[in-house]
Amino acid sequence: MRNTFLFLSTFRGRMYATLGPNCTTGAVSSYECSSLTSITIEGPLRRKTLLKEGKKPTLSSWKRYWIVLSGSILIYFGSKALRANERRHYKSRPCKKITLTGWMVVLPENPEHPNIFQLTDPERGNVYKLQTGSRFSAIIWHRHLAEACRSTRPQIPANLMSFE
Repeated sequence: MRNTFLFLSTFRGRMYATLGPNCTTGAVSSYECSSLTSITIEGPLRRKTLLKEGKKPTLSSWKRYWIVLSGSILIYFGSKALRANERRHYKSRPCKKITLTGWMVVLPENPEHPNIFQLTDPERGNVYKLQTGSRFSAIIWHRHLAEACRSTRPQIPANLMSFE
């Protein structure tokens, strides 16, 4: 059975979603696919920090990232261009990796901002807004992120001590 992923792209101002096998030419990012088990979804998103360790940041602005979800790992690639919307407009090395286990994702019903959802790390008190290109892509991202957040942490054997 081949793994598939959802690839969101823009062409002439429209958002397209396609399904395809992993690591095919033209449909994956420039980083090595072998390091990831499978890519669930990837695409350009804007992120804004609402809370960092439970405190509101003094300055918070929208930042563009190419974001890849692989299992329960969220990988961020920083932008090289001001109006980045294709993979080639983003750096090839990730700037941040997050494990989403235990996080929460919320897709509010806001007619003024239908393409924005919220990602929360209740353990560390971090809250982020993420913006996609359309309501459709926000729903798709929300569905995949919610599944990743529900994934379970590996169980620690009873004879080992945890320092968490």
